[in-house]
Amino acid sequence: MSAEKEMVNFWCNKRGYFTINNIKTSNNKDVGILALKFNGVRIEEINHIEVSCSLIGNIGETADIEDGVLSIIKDRFENKDTREALSEYVKDFQSKNVSRYLVLGSIPRSRKKAILKCFKENYVEVLEFESILREVFRDLDTQYYKNDILRTLQLIKYLFLSDAKNLSDLLIADVLSPSARKEFLDSMLDKQEIVKEFRKTNEERLASILKNSSLRNPEKLAEMIENTILNKKTRKPFITSLLGQDKIKKIVIETETKKHEIPLMNFFEEP
Repeated sequence: MSAEKEMVNFWCNKRGYFTINNIKTSNNKDVGILALKFNGVRIEEINHIEVSCSLIGNIGETADIEDGVLSIIKDRFENKDTREALSEYVKDFQSKNVSRYLVLGSIPRSRKKAILKCFKENYVEVLEFESILREVFRDLDTQYYKNDILRTLQLIKYLFLSDAKNLSDLLIADVLSPSARKEFLDSMLDKQEIVKEFRKTNEERLASILKNSSLRNPEKLAEMIENTILNKKTRKPFITSLLGQDKIKKIVIETETKKHEIPLMNFFEEP
């Protein structure tokens, strides 16, 4: 099986499905995965799952959505050879409908809603491979996996990515584009666990973050401190402490001195 199919098969098994993944047509074409859900000896679900993953998208940005969707459905679900191969396995369960699922990778965001809608209208539910991969990766424990694909993921999870520097170098330098990097950081900062960690961040690190952010603008910084950080109890101590800082104190004294300076000409009366 392909790596993608191995992971989808594992995901199905973890969710309580018995899977048959070696189904071939008469011309030796791979049918996909047949996932069966049992309740005791009684079968509850029959699912035909096809896996079609691509790093650059299955339905291109310029392709006609309906044509692309119908072409995939015809090739994966509705051709004669596939139907005949599946019928041999489900002939004893004819009272049950066979649900159709397609696992897709890299769905264009700009057309995602329309693509999913078109598949659904043609009785195919779409599962996103990245979501399945995320669940598989999250659920991997430290037991030894004989499956090479799962073992590789396990090594990446517990050996490589457990090192914070490896993780940051991989994501920031090697994987994420500038726009994806911003989205990643925004997503991380939305998580409460990450925000809590900032409480432990030392003053130098926080100063560096602020210095290199858009808050270098004095007006924005003042607005943030006033509206977001300070409250009734902390405003007065903050101002007192701020005015007590040597550099700030010097600026205040210079400003006050200029205000009280009287122009020399004011000492002379006009004739």
